[in-house]
Amino acid sequence: MTKLIAITGITGVQFRQGSSVADTFLQTPGYTIRGVTRNPESAAAKAWAAKGVEIVQGDFDDVKSLEKAFQGANVIFGVTDFWNIFGDPRSKELKKPDQELVAYCYEVELRHGRNLADAAASTSSTLERYIFSSMADATKSSGGKYTKLYHMDSKAQAATYAQSLPALKDKFSQIQAPIYFQVATEWGLPIAPKKQPDGTYRMKGPGPGHKPIPFGNVRTDLGPCVKALVEQAPPNTNLFAIGDYVTWTDYLRIFCETQGLKYGGFDELSYEEMIEILPGGLGHEFAQNALFAFEFGYEGTEPGIVGPGKYGIRMTSFREYCEKTDFSALLKD
Repeated sequence: MTKLIAITGITGVQFRQGSSVADTFLQTPGYTIRGVTRNPESAAAKAWAAKGVEIVQGDFDDVKSLEKAFQGANVIFGVTDFWNIFGDPRSKELKKPDQELVAYCYEVELRHGRNLADAAASTSSTLERYIFSSMADATKSSGGKYTKLYHMDSKAQAATYAQSLPALKDKFSQIQAPIYFQVATEWGLPIAPKKQPDGTYRMKGPGPGHKPIPFGNVRTDLGPCVKALVEQAPPNTNLFAIGDYVTWTDYLRIFCETQGLKYGGFDELSYEEMIEILPGGLGHEFAQNALFAFEFGYEGTEPGIVGPGKYGIRMTSFREYCEKTDFSALLKD
């Protein structure tokens, strides 16, 4: 029998986790796909519909709409987006006057994650797997050292909530995405490699340049990992979709080698410097995210976390990503 998978985040522009999952299951026999989006009339939604995806309306702030969108689903992929909330002009208006914007975004994303779990639980008569895109609980994993890593803890606590629901018992698993390969090359951040007067390229970033960080090509590789959670892994699996461990120094070196550029070196930025160049909470979240990863591991310290290799998934290396990617927009003078 054909199974129905409902996918949230399918029209996301920047992080594209839902797109990766949709692409994978479009190529997997035995599945029909339902994309859940706030605006079914968007160009992105219509593009998916043209590929054969059923597009339905669902709003993370409206549990009833999510319940309707998930009705009859055998598999659900849930992903929330802290940075979409952060970038929404309304968030500055809705937060409390004395509240940090990132603290407000934490509250909203946690609510969204709980709403997704509640809606998934409402489909328990047909549901086989609810896969949620989570992150490490930074507060717990760091023993209280990092208590305000909001974009991580909001997802981790939503996962904990889903695990507490009786209707999702033995039906829930989670996937953790690594840092995106694109973080320094496509997102317009001030850590991007820059051409120097001597013709070399240098970059700067949080933390030391010689310590490895977990990266990945989420757009292509997250979908196969979700498929493994659905078809191979037992319930209650926590899969860290790591693609490649790369130091900041090697990140720039590989980038330069594959693009025929001269390597200039890496400049380490402190937490305080990151806050200065990325104000408004963005520098705080980004810097602490990297520092947490260096000290405690990006995926956290929860026991039993598995990697893609356990299920025979071949992940993209950073060198492969650079060889296949067009960086002309970044390299233009």
